[in-house]
Amino acid sequence: MPKKTEAAIEPTEQPDTAPITAGESGFEMRYREIGEDAQPALFPTEDLLIPETLRTMRKAVAAIHAIPVKAEHAQSLNSRRLFDAIILVVQLNFRKRPKAEVERIKTDRISPLFDVRITELARLANIPGKNYQRIYEELDKLFEMDLRWNVVGEDSEVEWDMRSHFLASLGHGKGLQRGLIRFSMDPSILNIVLEPSNWASLSLQVMASLLTAPSYALYVNTWRYVTTTAKVTAPLPTATWVELLMGKSRYVVDDPATGKRVVNYGDFKRRVLLDAIRRVNEVAALNYTIELKEIRSGTRVSRLQFKFVQKTSHGLGLPLHWPDDVLAALKSLGHTETEIKDISEARSYEEVAEALIRLKAAEDKLRSSGKKISSKKAYFNGILSNIALGSSDDELDHEKIEAEVKAQSAAREAQERLERLSKAFERHQAITFTANLFAADEDYRADVFQRFEQSTDGEKAKLLLRRGWDASNAGALAMLRTWLQREHPDELGRLLPNPEDKGIDAWTAWRADQAMQ
Repeated sequence: MPKKTEAAIEPTEQPDTAPITAGESGFEMRYREIGEDAQPALFPTEDLLIPETLRTMRKAVAAIHAIPVKAEHAQSLNSRRLFDAIILVVQLNFRKRPKAEVERIKTDRISPLFDVRITELARLANIPGKNYQRIYEELDKLFEMDLRWNVVGEDSEVEWDMRSHFLASLGHGKGLQRGLIRFSMDPSILNIVLEPSNWASLSLQVMASLLTAPSYALYVNTWRYVTTTAKVTAPLPTATWVELLMGKSRYVVDDPATGKRVVNYGDFKRRVLLDAIRRVNEVAALNYTIELKEIRSGTRVSRLQFKFVQKTSHGLGLPLHWPDDVLAALKSLGHTETEIKDISEARSYEEVAEALIRLKAAEDKLRSSGKKISSKKAYFNGILSNIALGSSDDELDHEKIEAEVKAQSAAREAQERLERLSKAFERHQAITFTANLFAADEDYRADVFQRFEQSTDGEKAKLLLRRGWDASNAGALAMLRTWLQREHPDELGRLLPNPEDKGIDAWTAWRADQAMQ
């Protein structure tokens, strides 16, 4: 077991040099933070217990999107695994600290020292074998690594951006301390690790089964979206996805005029991306596969998005390691089997069990004051989200959660209503387009069909076109309409001439007028 996890105040200035020193502590240390007035340990040393049954890790999106600035620092698979293992060491250590200590560390920007045995770090990182020298070398590279950290919002826009090293200091034990690793983080990075405002829960079992750096990175970057309603990732620029999977590489160049630009995308897709997708999709423990969606600007693939597709075999089914009474409780709240599978991929059993306990306590408390929960399922999901963000029971504002539940319910109903309207508008547009197309001059129609068939889109529609061009071939007509909208919008306007045919807002108003007549 690791020994003597301790905390000490470190200065926060970061000079460029990183000297190696061997002190009386028995560690060969490299520092980025240097000061003569280092204070003694604030808290007593204690063993760090790493649970054998650890199944998930919590990782901030900013840490997921931490990209090396230099090409020579591109992360290998072991580097990525050690990066995550160090995050786990810190989070496990802080689970045992009293709340007041944690708040003091955050408020005073203290940079604690953490100790962990190299054997435990290798186990957490799922690095097999006894060649610890390579782990020391990878840790040295992590210390040197200059990273750009950012949080990308659901609209794919960067919300904030900063540049920092991951480790502020790194030490290798010598003599009696041999086999121990000692490290610290800059307080800004420590706050990301401990209190991410946007985070993902990732399966350690899945991460261990992915044997290439791009597939590991693809899982980490996509799976935080698995619980979203739309079941798709944010449509990030292609250059961003290349860097998330590979770091700096020959596939992305910095263009002074246009910014980052992808070159040889086809080669990247063939050599890296498709292989990473295949490896993720072959993981039996996952209930979904991911499907690549390429978003084009003209002929160029400008953005990539990944869609989650339910496996027909349903993976391993319901989480087999969860007790039957927990599964029954989730079902009684109204969760479907698919939703329970999604929860099991995004949340740990411990978080779910605690949320159920807190739900019962909240229900009893509200009942005693003459109130009731409007939706137990939504209320449970709200508690679960609060627990995942580290809120203790006495911090939960039940009135706030109930208000959020009602707001989410209203937003969900509005979203469902919008989706119904969108589908109805698409049907109206398809029917109108088809009717006007086949009512048009035959020579004009033949010319449109011929130009489409000779285009790239037409090549993709060959199988559909075997049926021929007729009003019942909805798939081919939909592809034709999309092609006209992109390449010949004026011609599409001729076939959809009225305002209610062009946009959903005008169509909604037109439909309302029709209903009043």
